[in-house]
Amino acid sequence: MRRTWLQRLPLLAAALAPLLRPTATRAQGSAQVWLRVRNSSQEAFTHVWQGLPQQGTDANLGPLLPGDTSRWHALPATLAHYRKTRIQIGQRQLTHVTDQSFPGGQATLAPGHYTFSYALEGGALQLVVIPEAGTVDSSQPLQKQ
Repeated sequence: MRRTWLQRLPLLAAALAPLLRPTATRAQGSAQVWLRVRNSSQEAFTHVWQGLPQQGTDANLGPLLPGDTSRWHALPATLAHYRKTRIQIGQRQLTHVTDQSFPGGQATLAPGHYTFSYALEGGALQLVVIPEAGTVDSSQPLQKQ
């Protein structure tokens, strides 16, 4: 009986591994950018997506009410993986392409934790990237800011 359990242990570990990851879109390698999205507008975001679906690094962040912040998710520290955010507001779907909005005028984000704070001005998304200091608990639930 003990041998049977020991033989099945690798299969069990492989089956449980996705549940133990902070997000379903785990970044590969050690260079990661941890992101979350904050709704800084007065309108509800009925759905938010971020990442690069073609590479399997997209994150479905669900709805965000005004003032809400999504969960953390890890992406590879390569611009292609975090440059697009799609936000649905009612029947409208807006895509924001982030190319030069990074702290210090940098072309890319350094590995670390960042909040992408989106406001809606004149029907267009406006982004403020907020670097987060220190280690952040990636299992942190949705929160009001």
